[in-house]
Amino acid sequence: MRNSHYLLILFCLALSLSATAGEVMIFYGGGPQQHDSDQHNRGWGVDYSFYKIVRSVRSELSFGAGYTRLVNDADTHDSMYAISLYPQLTLYPENPVTLNPFFFVRALGPSYISDNQFGSREQDNHFSFQSQVGIGIRPYMTEKQQIRIMLSWKHFSNANLFNDNDGFDLPITLSLGFDL
Repeated sequence: MRNSHYLLILFCLALSLSATAGEVMIFYGGGPQQHDSDQHNRGWGVDYSFYKIVRSVRSELSFGAGYTRLVNDADTHDSMYAISLYPQLTLYPENPVTLNPFFFVRALGPSYISDNQFGSREQDNHFSFQSQVGIGIRPYMTEKQQIRIMLSWKHFSNANLFNDNDGFDLPITLSLGFDL
């Protein structure tokens, strides 16, 4: 069962490559765990945005799914994974420039976390939410193909729906994405 997350990644990549529209993001990040912990976390994963609503030249709403693999430097409970669904709001400046900068936020993305404990941090059960906030650029390659480079903070917690709610953080995450 330990290799099941590799099968999930391959499935998501195959799905994304077979789709006619969408966006694939690959990310890596890490840093110190926030909130009274001396634990350091690292993580990597893949996100696939499968549906987008362009509200205007300044905003779009997209929906996607993601896989995040987390590891830490603790002696026990040093790895886990999360599978998430997410809505993402992306905002662009009023007057676009060459690099097309943007701000984005993902909030309340329901997630399955593989373990209830991650280093010194605990969650009551396997249900969690993914939150992510960041900035990025979207330079144009061609009319149909674009890339995205994003810098963000990623967080998993149960939003105090249950007693134990120590969040799991990736304070700095660098993502590279492309349109399909």
